[in-house]
Amino acid sequence: MNTSNYTAWPEFELRLGPIPLSLYIIAHSTLAFLIVIGNSVVIAVLFKDRANLTPNNIFLGSLAVVDFLTGLFAIPLAIFARVVISSVTCLAGSRILFLLPVLVLCAVSVGHLIDLAIDRYIAVSHPVKYAFLMTRRRSKYILMTTWILTVSFGFFPTIGVWIYPDQWVCGTVNYKSIAVTTHNILAAVIVPTFMAILLVVYARIYWIANCHLKNASVQRSAGMDASRVRSLESKSRMRATVTVVLVVVVFSVCWLPLCAKMFLDVFWSPPEHVQFLYQTVAEFLMMGNSLANPIIYSMRSNKYRKPYRVFLRLLCPFMGKGPESEQGGVVGDTKQTSRESSNSSHPTHSAGTISVLSHSD
Repeated sequence: MNTSNYTAWPEFELRLGPIPLSLYIIAHSTLAFLIVIGNSVVIAVLFKDRANLTPNNIFLGSLAVVDFLTGLFAIPLAIFARVVISSVTCLAGSRILFLLPVLVLCAVSVGHLIDLAIDRYIAVSHPVKYAFLMTRRRSKYILMTTWILTVSFGFFPTIGVWIYPDQWVCGTVNYKSIAVTTHNILAAVIVPTFMAILLVVYARIYWIANCHLKNASVQRSAGMDASRVRSLESKSRMRATVTVVLVVVVFSVCWLPLCAKMFLDVFWSPPEHVQFLYQTVAEFLMMGNSLANPIIYSMRSNKYRKPYRVFLRLLCPFMGKGPESEQGGVVGDTKQTSRESSNSSHPTHSAGTISVLSHSD
C-alpha cells in the first residue's frame, strides 16, 4: 500500500502529567465557559434593545464581544499551545498563531476599559453637555481608534517572529527577540499606567458625585424625612464606592501579576517548572478579567441581571425559583418600584450622577 500521499501527524508530548493536566484543562475550560455565558447575556440584551443604544451601551457591547471571543477562541488556543509540546506549538513561526488571539483580544479589552472610564467621567462632570460631547457616531469613532491602536500593540510581538520562524521556544528557552522584549517592557509599563488612569478617573468621578449628593441633600430634605434622606445618600455613596473599588482592585489583581511576569521574562530565565507555574497563574488572572468585566460593568444592573438568571435556570433547572424565591422576587420588585417612584417625586441631578457611576443601563 502506497502511503506517500498521506501526511503524518507531528510527534508531540504533553507538558503535564494526567492529574495536573486534567486540573489545568478543567480550570481553564470552566473559565472560558463562564466568560462566554456572561458576555453572551450582555450581547443578547443589547442586541434586543439595539434601536435605543446609548454611547455607553455601545462601549459595553463592543467590550462584551471582545471578551466573548476571548472565551470562545483565545483561551482554547492558548491552552493547546501551553500544554502540547510539538513542532507545531513550539516553533516561533507557528506558536505565535496560537497565542496571538489572547494577546490581541486582551489588549483590546483593556482599551475598552479606558473608553468606559472616560465616557463615565464626561457623563458625570458634564451631564448637560454629555449628549452633545458623546454622540453615537463619535463613540464609534472612539471605538475604531481603540481597536486600531490596541490590535497594533497586540500584533507587535510578531515582528521579530518571522525573522527566525524555526527557532524552538518551548521549555526553558525564552524567545527574546527585540520585538518580544520591547513588547514585554512596554506592557509592564503601560498596564500600570492604565491602572493609574482608571484610579484617577474614577476617584474624580466619585468626588464629583459626592459633591452632587451634598448639594442635593438640601433639596431632598425639604420634602422628605431627615433619616430617609441620610439613608438614601448613604446607599448611593456605598454603591459608588463599591464600583470604584471593584474597577481598580479587579484590574490590579488581573493584570499586575502579568506585568511582573513580562518584566521577569526579560531579565530572568527560571527553571521550566517555575516558569510554567507563575506563567499559568499570571495568564489565568489576565483571562479572568474577561469574566469580571460583565459583572462589574453590566451585571450590577437589573437590565442584565434578570436575563442572566433566566439563562442560568435554562442551563441548571435545579436552580429554578421556588415559591419563596418567587414571593421574594415580587416583594423585591415592589420595593424597587416604590423606591423609584419615591425618587422620581424628588428628582435631583445626583440621582443620574450616581446611576452613571454605579451601573450602566
